[in-house]
Amino acid sequence: MRRRARRQPPPDLTSLFDVLFIVIFAALIRAAAAQSAAARPAPPVPPAPPVKLDPASLHARALADLDAELAARPAVVVRISAAGTITALEQARGVTPLDVPLLEHSPDPDVAVAYLGDRSAELRVCKIVALHLGVPDLAKVLVIIAPAQRLADLQHALFDGLHRDLDRCITEQKGLAAIVDPVGVP
Repeated sequence: MRRRARRQPPPDLTSLFDVLFIVIFAALIRAAAAQSAAARPAPPVPPAPPVKLDPASLHARALADLDAELAARPAVVVRISAAGTITALEQARGVTPLDVPLLEHSPDPDVAVAYLGDRSAELRVCKIVALHLGVPDLAKVLVIIAPAQRLADLQHALFDGLHRDLDRCITEQKGLAAIVDPVGVP
């Protein structure tokens, strides 16, 4: 008698598929949980309590900020003669000699001398500086107006005109200007 070889049935993969399904399902659940956690906004961080500084401290900090801002700007010194003429523009790269009058004789006997910048915007100190520097405005420049004589000794029209030009420098040329009285300057 012959024995018949028995054939073995193929291995059952059911348990392998079950395990694979469980692993994939667990990975999907974990990914969904991570995505949900990322979509939630972080809890708000309470703001720090405001620090109330006294006026003297605020004043000192404001002056320090302004000082640092002004120190970073290149300066242009505008020399003004006692007769009311711009004689030179001085900057780090050199001196530009000028002869630009700021005053004119007025036919009005009550006025006698008038400031030209009141009549023409082109004859205002900061506009003259901008034109000679070749820039559209003076936003990055500090203009220092340096008269040759004490402010108290300037002609009334020149004194008033220069002070009006300080305000005009801000509004018309976006620049900052200051008049430095030679009193007390070595």
